[in-house]
Amino acid sequence: MRESLKILAIVLAAALAGSCADTLDLDALTKPRYETGRQHGAQLCASCHEEIYKQWSQRSRHSQATKSASFRRAVEDLQGNVLLAGLVKESMCYSCHGSKTRDQGVNCETCHGRPLAGVPIETTHERKYTPRLATMRKPNFCAKCHEVKAPITGDSFMSLHSEWKQSEAAARGLTCQRCHMAKRADDTHAYHGFDTAVRDISIYRGDLRISNIVVDPPGMRLTLENRVKGHSVPASGPTRVLALEVALNSGDGEVLHREHRTFSKRFSMLPVIGGVPLWLTDNSQLASGEKRRLRFAFPEYEFARSEKLIIILRMYEVADQHQGDVGKAHWKSKPIVRRVIKTK
Repeated sequence: MRESLKILAIVLAAALAGSCADTLDLDALTKPRYETGRQHGAQLCASCHEEIYKQWSQRSRHSQATKSASFRRAVEDLQGNVLLAGLVKESMCYSCHGSKTRDQGVNCETCHGRPLAGVPIETTHERKYTPRLATMRKPNFCAKCHEVKAPITGDSFMSLHSEWKQSEAAARGLTCQRCHMAKRADDTHAYHGFDTAVRDISIYRGDLRISNIVVDPPGMRLTLENRVKGHSVPASGPTRVLALEVALNSGDGEVLHREHRTFSKRFSMLPVIGGVPLWLTDNSQLASGEKRRLRFAFPEYEFARSEKLIIILRMYEVADQHQGDVGKAHWKSKPIVRRVIKTK
């Protein structure tokens, strides 16, 4: 309550002073991290780079950056809140997610830049695209959108680049691009699918593990491990949630007891106006290389009736306003790990 009142006082004081935008550092949040102007669209590049276009459009989360349910809900919440829309505007959402007019998410031109005007596309490659590759291969290139701080507080909304710098991957010289864009067997160029949990949950199989399960009636202990070498999991702000579900089942399949342990970032929201995560209140993400020991205590009566314990690890997407409540998720993945343990 005290934190909310403090933030509210800051916002109101700034508004009265006519300098709210400066206080919230909205210029930094709303400025596009890519070249602005009319885009030609990914189809132009597809005429020569058909395989790259297929990888991007069919597998990459980038291609859905302006179309995904989580993004659309954030924009709808913004548009439906008169106070928030007047303060923040849609430009904050589109500063990383891509051009609103083109509506192709993070497309070719978002990263590579727009073609040079009035010259053949081959000239653009020679003068701009090929020389630009050196910059695009640097570790901090992806940080433009994957390292974001909350307004006012400066708490890390997304901290992938910071996490990477402290990781085993960085120590070994493995960049974001080396992992997420590594050439596949038949690729002639860097892979542009970028494989994320939402488009292909199998990327975490083997890297997220459950082990050392010990059933100690009426409870259980287990170890949850993140073997991803470059960053925490989930690898985003509060919308992506990793959840461990445990359920006691009877012999005929009836669920006697179910509970979730969730792993994500949680924030306090902008008071009164709402909709903008500000203060980081909890971070339960699994750090790179972390092995976390978890304990569960089940109701004795339900445990005594059960015959098996089902353990499922999966990803969810939850709107910011629900702060990690998987019961209000608008998407959930197939199981990353599923284990069945007999209790009798």
